[in-house]
Amino acid sequence: MSVRKIPAILIPAVLACLLGALMPSCEQYVLPDIRLSVDTLWFGAKADSLMISVTTNVITTAKSENQGSWLTANPEWFDESCDVAVHVEENSSTRSRTGTLDFKSEAILRTLVVIQEGAPEPPEE
Repeated sequence: MSVRKIPAILIPAVLACLLGALMPSCEQYVLPDIRLSVDTLWFGAKADSLMISVTTNVITTAKSENQGSWLTANPEWFDESCDVAVHVEENSSTRSRTGTLDFKSEAILRTLVVIQEGAPEPPEE
């Protein structure tokens, strides 16, 4: 009976292939993230805009739900970190109002609280 010898050069190549197949991928999974520079904004009664920084690595929308049109964000969607303008219309009521802007992705929700002062009381006659 004759014994065949495996060429010595094939052993490291076969081991390298086996180890490569068993090792996890070198690609790293990045967790989705949305971060706001502030969690609350205060405005006076007049129409105004303020900027906030949004740090994100996912497609994000910025919407004001059930607030009417007095509170908006621009841009309303983005897919990378950016500055977002938060705009309020004039509050002609003497009562302050509070609203929220939701920054959402498929799996994350961050809420910005927006408080706007009421108009000054008219002078008494």
